[in-house]
Amino acid sequence: MSAISDNAQENARELRCRVLVAGIGGGGGNVLGHALSGWNDPPTVAAINTDARALEATPIGLKVAIGRTVAKGLGAGGDAELGRLAANEDLDALRALVAGHDLLLLVAGLGGGTATGAAPVLARIAREEGLLVLAYVTLPFAFEGARRQEQAQEGLADLRQSADAVVCLPNQRLHALLPPDTSLPDAFAFVDRMTSAGLRGLWTLLARDNMLNLDFSDLQSLVENSGNECCFGYGEGQGAGKADQALRGLLDGPMLEKGRVIANSGAMILSVTGGPDLSLAELETIHRRFQEAARPGARISMGAAVLDGWTGRLALTVLAAEHWIPPPKPDSLVMDAGPDAPADEPAGRRRKNVQQSELQLGGANDRGRFRDVAPTIVEGADLDIPVYIRRGIRIPS
Repeated sequence: MSAISDNAQENARELRCRVLVAGIGGGGGNVLGHALSGWNDPPTVAAINTDARALEATPIGLKVAIGRTVAKGLGAGGDAELGRLAANEDLDALRALVAGHDLLLLVAGLGGGTATGAAPVLARIAREEGLLVLAYVTLPFAFEGARRQEQAQEGLADLRQSADAVVCLPNQRLHALLPPDTSLPDAFAFVDRMTSAGLRGLWTLLARDNMLNLDFSDLQSLVENSGNECCFGYGEGQGAGKADQALRGLLDGPMLEKGRVIANSGAMILSVTGGPDLSLAELETIHRRFQEAARPGARISMGAAVLDGWTGRLALTVLAAEHWIPPPKPDSLVMDAGPDAPADEPAGRRRKNVQQSELQLGGANDRGRFRDVAPTIVEGADLDIPVYIRRGIRIPS
């Protein structure tokens, strides 16, 4: 009986979501290096870079060097096209990296060369392999210059066409959380901490056995019906009033535009992380406050994890779909993906194939624009692509 029980427990663990966290470029590697320092029993974490010295210096054990021929181990030098070529040079290595996983959490700092060019390539490969792809990206501070910001917006538009959803964290918005005299290293460290907190909170709910579990299907539904864009928020508290502190930091902070995102969101995932002293009353308070802040009928999926060493601490992370598109009812008709789409193809890939079948105006790049005409990019959105495609809206037959 003991052996059967042990086997059942092992099978249950194997059925949990298989997560790959990949940081691309220097910014992504820095975020994950920070995350690993406080991450007990982490998932598979990989660093991908064209810079051999940066890869050698990262504490991340799984390292993937790309573009040895085109970049020669020296980095992309801020050239996003070189980053794209580097990823395409090592497609087989990237495909082997994502194989065997259910979810890719892709982390990148956009605006430079490697991440801006390579992140969309990795996202596309992962989706082809059947993974759900959720990208966490940061955008440059204003003082980093117009060229870097412009390149970041172009990379963001590309990534939104390749990933299932993108969580965008503008550094300039996070800057509002910091005192004016904050040093530059401290500002970047704060950005890394916010991003890593979101990653840890989501993974904890997906991969562990918790007090309140989050199913992979909850995340899949949110991401695949988010119109390719999700918003992220974080709040933390300590001591007797830790729940109220975390709620104020989350609902009144700039990351969710002082609650506007929550008020407009049609669906969200709320992650609660606390210690053994996390109480039922605190969970009820958190859930009630979110119901009050959210719009009527919003779908709120809440999970809670109790971690050793977190006594007296509480953290809240939220993943919200501001442009929520309710999934079709089981008996409703969905646009056909075409005769070449396999019947057992993952839902995310089927939707992407529908989009690609309609985006042939510009030729092989599938960007939805006319040939040899630059895209119209506004705040990261490619306006040459019809709204219903950009938001992933399903059109009944």
